[in-house]
Amino acid sequence: MLFLMQAVIAFGQNRFRAVLKDEDTKEPLMYGNVKLEDSDIGAAADTTGLVIINNIPNGKQTLVFSYVGYRKKDKSFVFPLKNTDPVVVYLEKSETLSEVVVYSMRTGNHIKEIPTRIEVLGHEEVVEESGINPGSISKLLGETSGIFVQRTSAVSGNVSFRIQGLPGKYTQLLQDGFPMYSGFSSGLSLLQIPPLNLQQVEIVKGSASTLYGGDAVAGIVNLITRKPAIKPQFTVMINQTTLQGNDISSYFSDRNGKFGVTIVASLNSHRAKDVSKNGFSDVPQYHRAVINPIIYYDINKNNHLEVGLSTTFENRLGGDMMVLNDKPDSLRSFYEQNKTRRINGRVLYELSMPSGNLLTFKTSIGSFERKFKTNVNTFNGVQNNYFSELSYLIKSKKHSWVSGLNYYGDVFNELDTSLLSYNHQTIGLFTQDEWKVAGKLFFEPGLRYDYNFEYGGFFLPRLALMYHFTNRIFVRLSGGLGYKLPTPFTDDAERTRYQHVLPLTNLSPEQSAGVNLDFNFKTPLFDDLFLSFSQSFFITEIRNPVIANPDLLQQQIVSYENARGNISSRGLNTNMRLSLDELVLYVDYTFLNALKRYDDNKPLELTPKNRLTTTLAYEDEEEGIKAGLEAFYFGHQFTDDGSKTPDYWMLGASVQKRFGHITLVLNVENILNVRQTKFENIVTGNLNNPVFKELYAPLDGIVANAVLKFDLW
Repeated sequence: MLFLMQAVIAFGQNRFRAVLKDEDTKEPLMYGNVKLEDSDIGAAADTTGLVIINNIPNGKQTLVFSYVGYRKKDKSFVFPLKNTDPVVVYLEKSETLSEVVVYSMRTGNHIKEIPTRIEVLGHEEVVEESGINPGSISKLLGETSGIFVQRTSAVSGNVSFRIQGLPGKYTQLLQDGFPMYSGFSSGLSLLQIPPLNLQQVEIVKGSASTLYGGDAVAGIVNLITRKPAIKPQFTVMINQTTLQGNDISSYFSDRNGKFGVTIVASLNSHRAKDVSKNGFSDVPQYHRAVINPIIYYDINKNNHLEVGLSTTFENRLGGDMMVLNDKPDSLRSFYEQNKTRRINGRVLYELSMPSGNLLTFKTSIGSFERKFKTNVNTFNGVQNNYFSELSYLIKSKKHSWVSGLNYYGDVFNELDTSLLSYNHQTIGLFTQDEWKVAGKLFFEPGLRYDYNFEYGGFFLPRLALMYHFTNRIFVRLSGGLGYKLPTPFTDDAERTRYQHVLPLTNLSPEQSAGVNLDFNFKTPLFDDLFLSFSQSFFITEIRNPVIANPDLLQQQIVSYENARGNISSRGLNTNMRLSLDELVLYVDYTFLNALKRYDDNKPLELTPKNRLTTTLAYEDEEEGIKAGLEAFYFGHQFTDDGSKTPDYWMLGASVQKRFGHITLVLNVENILNVRQTKFENIVTGNLNNPVFKELYAPLDGIVANAVLKFDLW
């Protein structure tokens, strides 16, 4: 009897109660999990964070506390407990989900502390997309919420991208905060940037002119490069497509004491292809070489120096396949050639103060030379960019205040004539404060004044705020002003091949005002099902927009003028992410109502009113397997002449498998073989100087590719 009584006591049943809370905010974590180690005994918390577990044996027991996005915590208790009151357990957020540092706002704060809405494509997403398309970032951006990559040349493949429906000239493309891609190079920039050295991509939708001045009317895309790791890294990627495209890309980084280095280099080539069989290249012929080294030097623990060089050389040729096959005749002699050379040098110096304040000086000099030639005309020019900035960041418990002075020079010299040459010199003063007013309320007031030596001054106030209702629900509101200086480089000039672009005369700068509002919610629905939801609304008004005269444009003549009215872009974006174990479902919907107020409220051309993106992804880290299915819906659009385009779906699929240091990627795009040439004939007029219709759908059809990735170190 004594033996049996001891056995009963040893295996006695106990009740355990605990409340799970966030370590930082002290808010309850509903639906968190508590489990008895090495057993099936456990329970989930209710909406107040309270969890109750029954049938716990006597003696010392270890309980495991967990919650999605937080670090697991183990705690031991001796049962039966002397105090049966609920135990409060605080969980710490995991770095992978909460420690996303944003660089575009200059403060180095975490994304959860910044009132401006910034969308970050993290390193894992960049690596995945670079494994699918290692030659350029066009696909990476084209699948991003609210961004539409639009092809501007039917035979050469040139592209631009739109944020919230606005033409590409209103978005600023940066690398580590340096303005390296604009103007004459904008139609080729996305195609000439390899993604292999990127750490993350930061996207600000809506006016970001306080920190970045002109060109940031619709927003910015900031490409953040990787820093050298402690251990050497050497990656080589080889890509082959079914349309005879070839890419070899490599990335190397190393650090030795105070010195570090990163180098990305790539060779890309493609043969011309006439997919539609209309006699013209739907995919151009090109050869490209890129090498971008950056040297890092830590002078001491407080002084840091970076020196980088970016070079790109490309020869791109499209046109009549008779010409590309060296068989031109008097009836078929059309071609379009782009020879480009880009050289950019940059220097960054940072001085860290003992107080945590930071003094930053950066400067860059860039030269982009492009020789554009067809069988009937040539357009050659060199665009030189000069940029310098001195800024000071003051950090305290409640403030991250950055102020500075910068200078930007944009000089274009047309080599054959000087009709389109210009010289823009701008000096700017700016200040912006990320102010933590209270535990849940954040303000971000900003102010900028730019003075351009030709067009005068621009006063650019901006305000953003963020309020956290709970740890899982928060709202952001931001608004500001922006401007854009007139240049001859637009999608219309690219599409008409610079044949008849008239000089810019009597033009006023474009000015804008925009407001963005977004609501965000994230929570676990069940034990393994996690939901993130975001709903945003936006509006941007552009006054005095510089447009090409529509009547002359029908004759392939580009004559710029200030429209008598506004461009209005209004809409909403809904984004949802559901994760269940290894499965993740992304759903993104954008409704866009972009209107030309100056032209009887007609829709802005080439902006889908409805766009839907869905992605189903599977990942098994232990087995090294990733797979994904993508579906994209593009609603109808309108062209310059008011014609309505068909809507269409595009499907894609990819699978990756890691074998030790080698990763194999198989990918297929446009499975439904959607091509604009299936809807209509895109070529009209004289075949020696054809007119191509505006492009709203792909031309290259179904494309598959295979990538071999070697992580040698």
